[in-house]
Formats: sequence, structure tokens, C-alpha cells
Amino acid sequence: MAETAQKTHPVNCATAEGDLRAIAAEKKHAQDQQLESVAALTPAGALLGLVTGTENKRLSMLSGDYVKALDERAAEIKTKCGVQ
Repeated sequence: MAETAQKTHPVNCATAEGDLRAIAAEKKHAQDQQLESVAALTPAGALLGLVTGTENKRLSMLSGDYVKALDERAAEIKTKCGVQ
């Protein structure tokens, strides 16, 4: 996730509350996808992922790294902008 962290935009406190809502929604979506990814890792699902190019995103979501990165970004925004 270090590559992703380097590509993040600077924190903008003017949009912090909206950014935090968006992160929360994406986190819920990612957690839902973790459940669906288990099925996608079956042989047929894995083959379809290789064809469509979604296998890396699914594996990242399944590993929990993506949710962890979302949590870290939310914490960074809260710290820099003093938002709870």
C-alpha cells in the first residue's frame, strides 16, 4: 500500500467532513466485497478476475490492506483537521 499512500492527495480541511463520509462509505463497500471475494477466489471466479483485471483489487480487499489504508487516511484527516 506504500505506492497508494504516495499517490494520495494532500488533506484538504475544507472538505474533511465530506471526505470522511466518503471514506466510511468506501470502507463499508470494501468490507462487503471481502465477503464476496471469498466466492470470487474459486477457480471459476479467479479465472474471471484474471480476464477482467479485478483479481488484484479483490485480493487486496480480502487481505484487509485496503480497509487498513482507508482507516489510516481517515485518521490522517481527523488529526490534521481536528475533526471527529
